[in-house]
Amino acid sequence: MMNRILSGTLGLACLVGVGFGASVSAGADEVADFYKGKTMTLLMSTGVGGSNDLNARILMDHLVKHLPGNPDVKPINMPGAGHVRASNYLYNRAAKDGTFIGAFVRFYVLHQALGGKGVKYDATKFNYLGSTNVSNVVLGAFHTAGINSFADLKTKELIVGGTGVGSGTVIFPNLFNTVAGTKMKIVQGYKSGHMIDLAMERGEVFGRAGFTFESILSTHPKWLPEGKFKILTQVGLRKEPGYENIPMAQDLVSSDADKRVMNIFAGVVAVGSPIFTNQGVPKARVAALRKAFDATMKDKAYLAATKKARLNINPTSGEELAKIVSDIVNSPPEVIAKARGALSRKGLVKCKEFTSAKYCRSAKKKKKKKS
Repeated sequence: MMNRILSGTLGLACLVGVGFGASVSAGADEVADFYKGKTMTLLMSTGVGGSNDLNARILMDHLVKHLPGNPDVKPINMPGAGHVRASNYLYNRAAKDGTFIGAFVRFYVLHQALGGKGVKYDATKFNYLGSTNVSNVVLGAFHTAGINSFADLKTKELIVGGTGVGSGTVIFPNLFNTVAGTKMKIVQGYKSGHMIDLAMERGEVFGRAGFTFESILSTHPKWLPEGKFKILTQVGLRKEPGYENIPMAQDLVSSDADKRVMNIFAGVVAVGSPIFTNQGVPKARVAALRKAFDATMKDKAYLAATKKARLNINPTSGEELAKIVSDIVNSPPEVIAKARGALSRKGLVKCKEFTSAKYCRSAKKKKKKKS
């Protein structure tokens, strides 16, 4: 992917003005000189394809046009270990000179905060450029469920579908059961979110959590206006524009401790689609990268490209994103402990024990050891 378009008193006061202008120009020239002829690496924590991969590639294709020196970009996909593999690489092995840009799925922050295995990075020390989009996560019930409000979930069982145990489709209903006292039955192991949606249409499960407003509106544009899917609560730091009537998860629990647990997960949602470079990058280059990100968010060509790709843009600044990440990771130990308990895998119903195996994920085959 090649990118080559660039984007009357005298005296002491005058001398100071000239000196300041010269220093700014020198800083800009230094950044331009560094990036000129360079090839940046776009490191993604997912495989090829999917919205995260597409979003990051389109972003960087336009961002470099606003970066002094107009470097080229080489994308590399590094999935694995719940986004820990790419996070560890960026933090420990990648060059710390502003030539590496990370575009990871937001759960790398939660994994660190809750003391997940294999973490050899500190998400608070990454240099955040911003997030391209934030869309709140929802919990909802299909119209056949007989569930009309979040309060109903405390007295009526709702069978919800889930994919992997570390996915939002399992994490969020488990969280609500543990912290908010709901009675959801979680069937874990469907092949995909699409399979869960089909299961709702078959009358097999009756609800789903962990997907966003953006996802619902793009994949099932008629579900909400036709009343086929009722959203019971939303998870995020601010209400989704246009859906202010739907209650926030933090407001559905009574104790301060439970609200703080909910706020951890709300913060993770607010991380959105983060873009960042690693720690140790010279300040002038970080500033240039942030400026280029901000300019890209207003770039008509970029916005046209994202619209064509059906990607929504609702940016968060680098400074705000850094604070969100810090608040999550630095949550009090007692809140972290309670949040960790909310992710228990106990009580999950295996997909193959509930429905036809053709709808379920296949177990990974173990490689035979060579004798």
